Amino acid sequence: MAIPDRQESRREQMLRAATTAFAQRGYFGTSTARVAQEAGVSQPYVIQVFGTKEALFLEVLDRAGDIIVRQMESIGLDTFDLSRFTDAFRHTVLEESVMFVLQQGFAASAVPAVGAYVRGLLARMYGVLVDHANATPEEARDYLARGLLINTVLAMGYRDNTDEYPWVQPLIEVVLGGEEG
Repeated sequence: MAIPDRQESRREQMLRAATTAFAQRGYFGTSTARVAQEAGVSQPYVIQVFGTKEALFLEVLDRAGDIIVRQMESIGLDTFDLSRFTDAFRHTVLEESVMFVLQQGFAASAVPAVGAYVRGLLARMYGVLVDHANATPEEARDYLARGLLINTVLAMGYRDNTDEYPWVQPLIEVVLGGEEG
């Protein structure tokens, strides 16, 4: 019984390392050798467990997508309230690897399986907003657009460079409120 627990622990270790690597370097800039190095395992072991880099990336992307959708669903609104969704988004943003992995998924959408996944994920997110929170199509569009814009701004490192780019601070504050500064 200890062997499966150890295997699962190693698998989780590789997924965490892959999340960090893919968030930082993207699908095309990350090799399974890099993931193996960061996880402290051999590259053939990564392939043995996940099969391909694409399968590994899809699993990492799926985990990030599930976190986002679960968080959206957990708000449990009968009617759409942008402020409650924005509050939840603030907490998701703090887990930057989730957002950066999602963004890397968009960037790698030319890979057919990745593109299919991220299109499906956006459809799920839209469905949560419209079907579960009763957002209008316009409110859902605006929420998704706002989230994608702020993720892009954060991924570009503006948050750490607001002295050089002061125009971005009000943009960050729109979504993150007073938590940034």
